[in-house]
Amino acid sequence: MKKYQLSDHCRTLISTQGESVTLYQVCALIDFGAVCKGQLGGWVDGPHCLSQHGFAWIEEQAEVFGGAQVSGDAQILGHSRLTGLLQVTDSALISDCQMDGLAHIGGEAQLFDCRVMAGMGFTADPEQVLTVNGNAHIRRSWLAHQVSVCDHTYIDFGFLEHRACVSGYAIIQGNDSCNVWLCDNTCVTDHARIISSQDADGIPVLRGRARVADYAVVEGNCVISGDVNLRDYANLHGGPIVLCDHVTVRGHGRIAGNVRLENAIELRDNACIETWDDETVLLRGSKTLTGNQRITRASPFLPFEC
Repeated sequence: MKKYQLSDHCRTLISTQGESVTLYQVCALIDFGAVCKGQLGGWVDGPHCLSQHGFAWIEEQAEVFGGAQVSGDAQILGHSRLTGLLQVTDSALISDCQMDGLAHIGGEAQLFDCRVMAGMGFTADPEQVLTVNGNAHIRRSWLAHQVSVCDHTYIDFGFLEHRACVSGYAIIQGNDSCNVWLCDNTCVTDHARIISSQDADGIPVLRGRARVADYAVVEGNCVISGDVNLRDYANLHGGPIVLCDHVTVRGHGRIAGNVRLENAIELRDNACIETWDDETVLLRGSKTLTGNQRITRASPFLPFEC
């Protein structure tokens, strides 16, 4: 038995490719889920857009067309527009989102007020598609290219592109002034947190093959690139911090202030680098800080370099 039909209500829009598309409003034929018989739903360009099985539904203001498909128990709410070879399935919930391209949204993922621009060919992996699943909760964020978000992650005001991956119980927390930017092959996982500060330049940027794991925290104006590994209880509080080329911070290692570390630097145990005011610390080359070693100021010579 069919659960809905295409009504006589139709409207025409112009797609992003400049083509004229006719959409038809769906109408429920039976009661299912929270939907009542006779209830008008959203707009589709054909019956392939919304499955006749499960409790999947498209709310009255939402649009699904151009190859996008909604199935399982998925819910499309608000003023969402889904197009391209997009699949939303399982118990996923999409609200007030603009989504385009080859992507798979499933599990119990929830996306609110997000922009998704999936696309192949932007990385060396020709097979990976943009994926959001598990219990991921994403708000006010941009997802592009072939990113992967899964498990119990929480993202708010994030900008993710290329093959960036967020998993585990990781938290990406930007704000209305500063997004958190993850790109290239970066990975944030476990209970790690990446947080923007309220300062105008308080944007954390992760790129290259940067990996943040365990209970590590990155906050504020931090640029992390190359093969950088933050793990255990590592803590970075930017102002600004730049880490690049084989830098590792682990244990309870801590960095704060205006600090730049380059090329095979490691902090572990309770090692700490901290600056104040306009002081700058620069370390490059193969060096390791362990135990309770601390670099706390650069005076009397600025910048401090060793």
